[in-house]
Amino acid sequence: MGEKRKAGEQPQQEFLREAMGSLGMTRVAFAKRISVPEKTLDKWLAPTETTDFRNMPEVVWAYVRENLVWEAKSA
Repeated sequence: MGEKRKAGEQPQQEFLREAMGSLGMTRVAFAKRISVPEKTLDKWLAPTETTDFRNMPEVVWAYVRENLVWEAKSA
């Protein structure tokens, strides 16, 4: 049940943690910001070797990136 990612792409857990840090958001606030249940975010943040882990859809990668760009432009 390993994580699928493109060459050179960071692990989704790292990507999400960095995004939350850049936005200065808690897990709860970040889940609300990207419109997903906290439980879904928890599954994306779970270690890849656990049964709880779920791959994050490509559309979410794109949406989080857009949020980061938008926030950077607004700063």
